[in-house]
Amino acid sequence: MGWVDELLECNPNDNYVIARMSIWGRWILWAAALAYWLSRPDFTISGNEALAVLVVALAVTNAGFHWRLLSKRPITSSWFLTFSAIDAAVIMAAICTESVFQPFVYLGLFPALASVSVAFTSFTFCVLWTSLITGGYAGATLGVAASAGLETPDAATLVAQILMMFAVTFIVNMVTGYERTERLKALERERELHRERIELSQQIHDTSAQSAYMIGLGIDNALALAEEGPLDLQRTLSATSELSKAAMWELRQPIDIGLIWEGQELSQVLGAHARNFTTITSVPAEMVQTGTEPKLDPQQRARIMSIAHNALTNAHRHSGASSVVIKLEFAADRICLSVVDDGIGLPDNYHERGHGFRNMRTEAERLGGVLEVESGGPGAGTSVTCHIPFSQPRTGD
Repeated sequence: MGWVDELLECNPNDNYVIARMSIWGRWILWAAALAYWLSRPDFTISGNEALAVLVVALAVTNAGFHWRLLSKRPITSSWFLTFSAIDAAVIMAAICTESVFQPFVYLGLFPALASVSVAFTSFTFCVLWTSLITGGYAGATLGVAASAGLETPDAATLVAQILMMFAVTFIVNMVTGYERTERLKALERERELHRERIELSQQIHDTSAQSAYMIGLGIDNALALAEEGPLDLQRTLSATSELSKAAMWELRQPIDIGLIWEGQELSQVLGAHARNFTTITSVPAEMVQTGTEPKLDPQQRARIMSIAHNALTNAHRHSGASSVVIKLEFAADRICLSVVDDGIGLPDNYHERGHGFRNMRTEAERLGGVLEVESGGPGAGTSVTCHIPFSQPRTGD
């Protein structure tokens, strides 16, 4: 039902982080409580069998939850509710167990309430859940514990404890709601920037890139007509033609990266980029893919694309290559991009010239990867390879 789904709305992108904080909080509370009871001079296992069972049960459930986190399995709203209910049940059982009730035992309910208040967006649901927990706490305290003759708080203290539980729920849920609102605004601003990038790339494609292409064709035609003309004119036209090709190629980067922000896969965009390179520079470029492309965010795809573009630019401007091969390899633990040309190779001080290789290394580092450049010397060509570690998220149970 729609209203139930709305009440139980839980942001899956935040669940893992919230659950990780929650589980470590549980372990700390468990260790503190165990250390306290073990430190009591009058504590004996034989007199506290029920407590020992509770301690073991809580450790087992915590271990199961922690294993789920470590194995990267999905953390859903039902998991949060299950473990919050387990925490509450263990604490209430401790309250109802002879000789183990202490005035501070109820403090263990606060992490259980706080984790639900952070995970769930519905204020109404958080209030209902807190009401259920506090109702159970009051029943355990005034009912079972009091009838068993255990030490229990007076009415005023009990009311104050319950009000503090509601206060924690209200404050945590409202602060978390405010943070979510601000983050959604930031995401919307980012989407607007993405739309502007797409519109800019389309505008460049429709105006500047086409104009530069037509200028280049005109210069090439003039160069053909001037074959029998003055040598200086041929050199000037040839240099201008190369400059127009370089300009057209640089314009392709924002245009093709715009396709990434539109949602196209890296392999599709990189294949189109290779074809555009061939059209503009007349140097054949082939894109070879190995493996299946994983789900990458636009920023990752754009940075890999930028590395490939810079490598192709160097191949066009400096290598004198007759062909270029782009290899894109997707494996379970890494992504490997390499651009190999058959040109004249690199000089020894290539890293000191221009910004191309520096920019590629920077992009590789931002991706958490490394850039390798290999050249066998003059006439041996150049290979630019970027190794990016990658771990595909596990899905399903």
